Amino acid sequence: MKSFRTKKWLKGLMLAMLLIVGSTVFSASAKEVQAATAGFKTIDGKTYYIKSDGSKQKGWLTLGGYKYYFNTKTGVQVKGWMKVNGKYTYYFTKGKGVMATGWMTDSKGHKRYFNPKTGKLTTGWVNCSKGRKRYFTKGGGIMATGWLTNSKGQKRYFYKTSGYMATKWVKNKSKNISYYFATSTGYMYTGLKTIDQKNYYFKSNGVMAVSTSVTVNGITYSIAANGVATAKTTKPNVNVGNGNVEIYDTRNSRYYTMVKEYKSHPGIANGKTSDEALLAALCESEAGDQGKIGMEAVALCVLNRTIKSDKEFPSTIRGVIYENIGSSTTPQYSVVRNGALLKRLNGQFENRTLAYQAAREAMTIFNKHVTSGKARTLRGFKQKDFNYMYFMMTSYFWNQNLNFSKVKYETYKGHTFFVDWV
Repeated sequence: MKSFRTKKWLKGLMLAMLLIVGSTVFSASAKEVQAATAGFKTIDGKTYYIKSDGSKQKGWLTLGGYKYYFNTKTGVQVKGWMKVNGKYTYYFTKGKGVMATGWMTDSKGHKRYFNPKTGKLTTGWVNCSKGRKRYFTKGGGIMATGWLTNSKGQKRYFYKTSGYMATKWVKNKSKNISYYFATSTGYMYTGLKTIDQKNYYFKSNGVMAVSTSVTVNGITYSIAANGVATAKTTKPNVNVGNGNVEIYDTRNSRYYTMVKEYKSHPGIANGKTSDEALLAALCESEAGDQGKIGMEAVALCVLNRTIKSDKEFPSTIRGVIYENIGSSTTPQYSVVRNGALLKRLNGQFENRTLAYQAAREAMTIFNKHVTSGKARTLRGFKQKDFNYMYFMMTSYFWNQNLNFSKVKYETYKGHTFFVDWV
């Protein structure tokens, strides 16, 4: 009886061992099968990535130094464009679905740039080395090449190979024509412009005029073969008492009396100092401590005087700045006499870059007003059309013999600006 029980116990033990071994073998075989099926799988034309546990990869996957993306709900691999918040953001190759980085050129020759680290599509303006710029369209991120016109009708040119925005002089050698593009904005020049203290005239299509003559604001300019424009004068300047000199204003058809500094300050009488340089020197002399807007406001006051309908002031910037007051020898602006303007005409600016920027922007605002009637808006001022022609320190303003109930004025920092004496 004991022998029978012992045999039965041994059979039970052997059966248990077989079950354990079989279970272990089965478990190992299942893992081997799952491992063998892990990786990229195409099912019904859609690609998935199966993980080692048999589940589908969802979201981002980095594998072998490349990045992939799988739909967070279905696990389907994304190929082609992927939008984020409705905007094209990432691109994955149509073959293997690898996330694009760096430069990519499509079948139409359009170039795009994807951030090397994040893979995000570049749009808008990009600052490059050596102060150069590129522009990528906001919708599709295509690098701009050739001519590009913005919503305001302003034109820029981007080199077709590099995509860099054109600045300064650009010559089309095959057609022997030249253009000029603003250094900071890249806008194509049109009309009469001062560049490096010389006048040039650019046609409506931006081409520099050569070997001809043009009339701008009543003044006729003779244009040489190199494009330099020289104003024609019909009457000579006349020296008068106290060192003053009378100059003939062609546009206004009358003489104006200039103070003696008109002759002694460098580049004024002979025209070598450009309007931009003179305006930059004046606005920093008068408002260098009031920021770019304060300097722009001063510059606009000078410019506005040149178009006063009753011709009270000369039609030129230098004429306005150096005109004397009445029959005295006192200039319109004290900085003409106290040395502040001369200092800057000799190159001693506090912030040359900002002063020139203020002068350029004021001239742009003014020229648009003259050519198209656009309001002279200036940030920081309530006046919708900045038509002020006078300014002075606020403390002096309130001591003037003015009818303050009628005079239209506005104060910005240390200066008060007003339209006319009332």
